Order: sequence, then structure tokens, then C-alpha cells
Amino acid sequence: MKNTVALITDFGLKDSYVGSLKGVLLQNNPDIRVVDITHGVRPFDVVDAAFKLRCSFRYFPSGTVFLIGVDPNPEDEPIIVSTERYYIVCPNNGVASLMLEEEPPESVHLITASHYFLEGPGNFRARNIFAPIAANLSNFQSPQYLGDEVEVSALKLFRIPSPRREGNGYECIVLDVDSFGNLILNLRYSGTNPKGAFIDGREIARFSEDFRNLQEGELFISVNPEGYFQIVAFKGSASRQLKVGRGKSVRLEF
Repeated sequence: MKNTVALITDFGLKDSYVGSLKGVLLQNNPDIRVVDITHGVRPFDVVDAAFKLRCSFRYFPSGTVFLIGVDPNPEDEPIIVSTERYYIVCPNNGVASLMLEEEPPESVHLITASHYFLEGPGNFRARNIFAPIAANLSNFQSPQYLGDEVEVSALKLFRIPSPRREGNGYECIVLDVDSFGNLILNLRYSGTNPKGAFIDGREIARFSEDFRNLQEGELFISVNPEGYFQIVAFKGSASRQLKVGRGKSVRLEF
């Protein structure tokens, strides 16, 4: 949809960074609609940002511009990635990798339209470069006026580990820990309910899709809104209860 920009950053909400970013967007396009996906990405964590983008992009209308302000390395070129339906304004640091597995890139442009850039102190590229470019792109719906096209092969990409099939189950890892302390695994639900999960020798034998008839603090297996298996503590934090974080191995038995 024309004039829509969706934001993913690691800025948090304590400081003025998000507000000034939005101010630059509005300066460059008064008709813009800005959607906050999240500003709670772990600081400098490109993988976390990539996962948040993959979980959210499909719910936006065609023409949406995703502005990703997770930018730990100032040497990564600012780019525009165009797909069949969307645009991504971001550093060339792999942050679009997981989305592009499902929404393949059609073109990549190095951002060169410096006349749109905001002059300002410090290294705040999300505000000074990405925001004015995203705002104008949301209106133009074409990157050709904003950068020089390069080969798609210039994109930096990464993959996250796939679950490994072993016997009657899968060896998984924790991809993410959400704000409820749920452990999001790297295996999607395909219609078959697991019989149990094993973490550090501890078995979790219950599966529940609807969170009914559970005791407070009870651990169980469920499916998160994006279709990934998760380990949940009812009205509690599975991460704290199990002392488990991202990257931990989890076995699901079927």
C-alpha cells in the first residue's frame, strides 16, 4: 500500500530515537502511515531483527516499505531490496535474509540519493539516511530514483539452523524468547501434535493449542501465532523456569 512504512529497530522506547525517526518520515512524506512492528530487538542483534521481520511481513499490504534500523556495522552499505510485493530499506547486513526465503528479491539498489539525506551529528543512519529514503520510496513505489541497481548476488544473506530429524523426533533449537518468556523453536507445526519435549533431560509431556485446563506455572508445548512450536509456562515464563535462552537444544518427540 502506497505511503505505508513499517519499522523494526533496536532503539527501545526510553529515548527520543524512535520519535525523531518518525519525525523525519513525516517531514519527507506528510501522507505517510507509520506502523511500529517492534523497537525491542536485542541491541545490535541482526538475527533477532530478521526473525521479527519474517514473522510480520506477510500481514502487510503490497507496497509497504519495511525500514530496519538494526545497524551495528557502519561499513554495511545502505540498500533497498525490492520483492514482488514489498520494499526493504536496511543495511546490507543480512537482516532481510529470513523474509527473502519466502519473498524472493527481485532487485537491489545501493542508496545514493544523498540530496534526501538529513544532515545531523553522530552515526544515526536510520534517521539520517534510511528514514528519508523510506518515506520517499513509500510515495514513489520505485527505487530507481533513489539508488544504483546492483546484482542481487551482492546481498549479504544468512540461514538459521533447520531442525534435524532423528528417529521419531526432531532436534530443534530455541530461535527466540518472546516477552512472555515462551521458547520459540525452529520447527513449524504441520498438523501432528508432539508427544513430548526434552530439555536438559527434563520432559514436557503436555500439548495444548488453546491454553485451557492448565495450572499456573505448568509447562506445556504449544504453537505460537506464526505457526512455530513453543514451550510455554502457563501465566509464567518458561525461559526463567527452565533457565533456557536462545540457541538451546530442544528435542520434540512425535
